[in-house]
Amino acid sequence: MKAIADHRKKIDELDEHILELIQERVNEAISIRRLKIENGLPLVTPEREEELIQRLIDRANGQLPGKVIKAIWEAIIEGGKKTKDN
Repeated sequence: MKAIADHRKKIDELDEHILELIQERVNEAISIRRLKIENGLPLVTPEREEELIQRLIDRANGQLPGKVIKAIWEAIIEGGKKTKDN
């Protein structure tokens, strides 16, 4: 069962990396939010979120169902909006 353990170890490493990237993404979103506030811009741009999700769905080439990608990114986006720095 070493092969399963090896794959699980790799998944654990990927999960850690994904979390780091999400945290980095949240930090960028916080910076954008601050700039929007400073410049009197709307905080939420649904068109941008829709374009982002569609771009990611297109990039996945059907390997992951679109509704799964949409759910993941909606959760990431909403989670970023709820950070203590927002």
